[in-house]
Amino acid sequence: MLEQIDHRGKRFTIGDEDGVDDVAHERCRRAELLERQAQREIRELERAKSVAGPDSANPDIEILER
Repeated sequence: MLEQIDHRGKRFTIGDEDGVDDVAHERCRRAELLERQAQREIRELERAKSVAGPDSANPDIEILER
């Protein structure tokens, strides 16, 4: 366990994995899932851009930039 003081002067303790509550684990798991989803969507967008090419044959379809 490591005791720290935050920017407001409040003391808090950093412990090992056993000290982390279930809510924090769920937030981390959700963040990891969202990051994986974002990476998949970026790869899908890159594939769509490569298929469409730089000058798409259909000007009504706009490829969104990141």
